[in-house]
Amino acid sequence: MPVTPYTGTFGREELKHLLRRTMFGATNEDLLAFSGQSLSQVVDALLAVNIVQTPPLKNYWRLNGTTPDPSLVDPAIPFGTTWVNTPNIIGTVDANVYRMASFFSWRVGLMVTQPRTILEKMVLFWTNHMPIQTSVVYNGLLFYGYDQMLRQHCLGNFREMMYDVTVNPCMLDYLNGSANVASAPDENYARELMELFTLGEGSGYTEADVQAAARVLTGWDIREVLNSVPILPEAYFRPENHDSGNKTFSGFFNNTVIPGQTGANAGTTEVNALLNMIFLKQEVSLFMCRELYRFFVHGEISAQAESQFIVPLAELFRANAGAPDQMETVMRALLTSDHFFSAGIRTCMMMSPADLIIGTTRKMKFDWPSETTQVEGRYKMFQSLFYICVNCFQNLFDPPSVAGWPAYFQTPQFDELWLDSAAYAARNSAVQGIIGQGFNTGPEFYQAASRNLLRKPNLLAAVAEMGDASDPNVVVAGCADMLYAIPVSQGILDTIKTNRLLLGQSNDTYWSDAYEIYVADPNTTNQTAQMVPNLLTFMLLDMAKAGETQVF
Repeated sequence: MPVTPYTGTFGREELKHLLRRTMFGATNEDLLAFSGQSLSQVVDALLAVNIVQTPPLKNYWRLNGTTPDPSLVDPAIPFGTTWVNTPNIIGTVDANVYRMASFFSWRVGLMVTQPRTILEKMVLFWTNHMPIQTSVVYNGLLFYGYDQMLRQHCLGNFREMMYDVTVNPCMLDYLNGSANVASAPDENYARELMELFTLGEGSGYTEADVQAAARVLTGWDIREVLNSVPILPEAYFRPENHDSGNKTFSGFFNNTVIPGQTGANAGTTEVNALLNMIFLKQEVSLFMCRELYRFFVHGEISAQAESQFIVPLAELFRANAGAPDQMETVMRALLTSDHFFSAGIRTCMMMSPADLIIGTTRKMKFDWPSETTQVEGRYKMFQSLFYICVNCFQNLFDPPSVAGWPAYFQTPQFDELWLDSAAYAARNSAVQGIIGQGFNTGPEFYQAASRNLLRKPNLLAAVAEMGDASDPNVVVAGCADMLYAIPVSQGILDTIKTNRLLLGQSNDTYWSDAYEIYVADPNTTNQTAQMVPNLLTFMLLDMAKAGETQVF
């Protein structure tokens, strides 16, 4: 039974739903770019993720007396150039602390300035599905390498991805793979491979299966020094640390025996045998399709959704098991399905902090500092966004556990976990700060062009995209359309207009005249016209407090 495709109307509301779930926010520019295109055309564009991105750059320094001096940390890397091709050299100051901060800023920057594709959302999905906590691994090169691997495979073949995850240096460090030796097998990665990454808890594998898998995985290690010379982190196999005995699995795996191997290729051979065995189970496809569903569609999976959507999607997953674009095929079916556009799925999810904070920032049309001449200021502002998400209870690079964020697995609340009384206060304060204050830098920067920068929302440009912005009805309706996933009544819109844009006046010309004067001359001495930017700001600050801003 195939996934039922969507054949209904594909208009502005359907486009907004699609973009909100596949990107961080749906801006007016995004909607305009896809306007008039069919669902198939938009999804094709969203799934085009082969994008060349600038790697993270050195934006850090240490004080030399009272003077910022980039040469005092990572001296081999010129300021403003990338550190990703330079091995870690531990000197008087560990450069990793600075590289990790650079990585955080860079990753958030990619989310904020994302192209119109699903790339950043897919990378976040995989980051949640197979997370690595910075509280355990704090190594910029390891994290960057893991991130690049996820990007490479994000819409590729899941089986190929799992091999690369299994022998990735960052994962080997995180789940003790580099400490897994024949004399003392470590079950950490073997357990999560089955429970969290491929099969799911309670799917049928046994404790003995975990122990046998741990033996299969013995012998892998990571190194950052070779022949006393620092190198980029790499995984390698040490045959002397590998358990070369046969590994027997339970009836769940049809009593499979993975023959023990010796020699330099033993590790690769046995890892592939283990993954081949696991991927013969239908549970992998069902588990993965449920994971995609909870991230992109809805947390709770009803019995009907399971039988009519998950099961046929899993069949498609299995039918494309050998395809290099397996995940792209599955995601295309998901995003073009009748179920995805059904009334009960739209606006049914609570936004994650990343969706809310980064989505709000994108909608507000910030003019970020230059990536070349103001890299320090740019990274500082993206770092601020990272910490805003942390304060809203989503540390993008340090989820609570190896299971990821509870909102994507903890029943029965799921995404409702993003929003409690403490979280709402933090989220509301964050959005108010983004709209009302923006972002700034201080005077203590190495790069003169990055000092004392201020970036505030370009609200006039945002409302200009909504139509005739001299009409207050257009402005209020456009802002509601931009901020709210759930429509509000005309009465509420009229109240917002009267109280905020008209300051209690009854005639729309109060706004229209002031707006036209201000747009013609932002330095006008007309006192009413001078209020236009503030009127917009205060209106959006009020509107952003509504519960309708929290769902998508």
